[in-house]
Amino acid sequence: MLRINKMTDYGMLILANLAMHNDDYLTAKEISLSTHVALPSVQKLLKKLHKKDLVISKQGVKGGYTLNNETKKTTIAVILQALEGDLSITQCTSKNNINKCSVEDYCQIGNAWQLINENIINSLNQITLSDLIRPKNIEQYLSIKIPTQSSIKRTN
Repeated sequence: MLRINKMTDYGMLILANLAMHNDDYLTAKEISLSTHVALPSVQKLLKKLHKKDLVISKQGVKGGYTLNNETKKTTIAVILQALEGDLSITQCTSKNNINKCSVEDYCQIGNAWQLINENIINSLNQITLSDLIRPKNIEQYLSIKIPTQSSIKRTN
């Protein structure tokens, strides 16, 4: 199964949480409380997100973390690449294909994997962080109805 790792998922959750707070600076503890992600994981991810210029940090009494001005417009593909590295579903579709697959010269399905990988990345490049926090923007593409925070609140 193709799946992003848990820390990447948490990183996306942290970015979405910051996006919903506009330009407010939030502390790692506040982010941890609102996302229910353990504080050490939040701190580790915030350092990584800051290093990748997705978030800005400010020290002091009114300090904390906020999104870089461009992050809301950043595509999911770019964010995932910052968190995960190479986005490829097989070794032969990797841009960093240093270690050639032992059957690559004889493979009859490599081109299909290339096409599939390209389509996945193209899809991820069509959705931005802003789209993630506004599910109405992407509902038309979903085949199933996934509950969102706003729909959960409405039913309670």
